Amino acid sequence: MSSNTITLIFCLGGITFLFNWLLILNWYFKNNSLQIANKIQFARIFLACLFISIFGVLTTGVIFVSALMFSHG
Repeated sequence: MSSNTITLIFCLGGITFLFNWLLILNWYFKNNSLQIANKIQFARIFLACLFISIFGVLTTGVIFVSALMFSHG
């Protein structure tokens, strides 16, 4: 399996996670009408979402590549 294929699959896994994460965040903020009072609270929410996204992208990418390697040997 070529390196380009593995990289593409890894990126697709990450994009899939980010798309789902953005849909969930959009739904949450729309339905809960959360008010962000100051810049500190916004920074905390942003950093929490960023760390969850980083972990999710890496995990989902690894799962996609593992599934590819398992199915194609």
